[in-house]
Amino acid sequence: MSGENVVEKFLGSVGLSTMRNYRRGLTLFCEWYQKPIETILGERKDDLTPRANESLVEGRQRADRYEKLIEEFHKWLITPQQDRDAYDINTARTYCLGILQIFRYYNMSITLRAQSPINVTVVSVGDFVLMPMHVKAMFHVAKDLRSKLLISIGNDLGWRIGDVLSIQKTELPDLEQQTPIVWTRITAKEKQVAKTCLSDTTVSLLKEYLFAFPSKNPYLFNSNGEGHIDDKTVNDRLRDLAKEANIDIGNMKLTWHCFRDMIISQSKNLGIDGDIIKLMVGKAVNKSMLPYLTGIDVKTAFNRLQEVTRINGSVIKEESKDIIAQLGKQVGDLSTRLEQQTKTLEEITKIVTESKADLESAKTDAQRALAQVLANKQEILNLLKEKERKS
Repeated sequence: MSGENVVEKFLGSVGLSTMRNYRRGLTLFCEWYQKPIETILGERKDDLTPRANESLVEGRQRADRYEKLIEEFHKWLITPQQDRDAYDINTARTYCLGILQIFRYYNMSITLRAQSPINVTVVSVGDFVLMPMHVKAMFHVAKDLRSKLLISIGNDLGWRIGDVLSIQKTELPDLEQQTPIVWTRITAKEKQVAKTCLSDTTVSLLKEYLFAFPSKNPYLFNSNGEGHIDDKTVNDRLRDLAKEANIDIGNMKLTWHCFRDMIISQSKNLGIDGDIIKLMVGKAVNKSMLPYLTGIDVKTAFNRLQEVTRINGSVIKEESKDIIAQLGKQVGDLSTRLEQQTKTLEEITKIVTESKADLESAKTDAQRALAQVLANKQEILNLLKEKERKS
């Protein structure tokens, strides 16, 4: 496979915006290192291939060679050169990620040391600070089902745009479960475990969306072709919704990543454990913590977060659920008692009705007997009068 095909195959696995940045990073690295990409991949493969009579230390040093090379490249990026200004910290990190990710794509991963300068980032002052009130406003002005679903999913998950757009319909959890529904998925970019929940709003929209838009395309957010929509389409739609909702973003950038920043910052404000936050949004968690996090009930953290970020209605807390259950039982008991009392009343009414009918019948019989008695009395009086007259 040629160097161009190797790169294009890798870049085809990421989103459009990420693709542009990674392509630029790979181009710059090849220029700086003065070697083509196929040679670079070949060297990395050779560095990872065990050699006879080589000590463990020697093998490890050879395997770490490219980590040091990429750190040197990172230093070169953030240092002004004769023909260009220095790249900012975040751009330099993104360009380096392109090299790290192509190695990972071809199963030759590099694990950076904790103190690596490549891991350093700074908060961009150009990013719009998305707040729950903005999300609610954009959701309610959205008129199409897909836009509403995108907003609701972004508000629930806090995942990277690539991890959301790569969702296939067969990956979705059982939507008939009681909400919030726990969902565990491996992220596309970092290959990390993401474990969070889908809210009742998102689940309702998903059911309606899947019914309204049946398609042979496997992706949830499918395009007109065989793939999924790109991140530019999503980001453009977010900006349109913000404008319709009269949200003033000024010259700042409103992108899908703002959802991720919002989820993380709101979770921290609520005092949710840092490792649980990372698990929910699919960020790398210290490997030593993973065995402890697998049994974590993320529903508790998710419900807590939803008290602030929920789009529709309010979250029912666990203690409220117990009270509602007790009230439901009381209503059920009262309903049963009312039903029994109604049945008893019907029986009494039936008896009274029957008794009334019997009474009316007896009254009629008595009236007839009285009439007969009076008739007999009159007849006797007539006979007595006749007898007196003859005598």
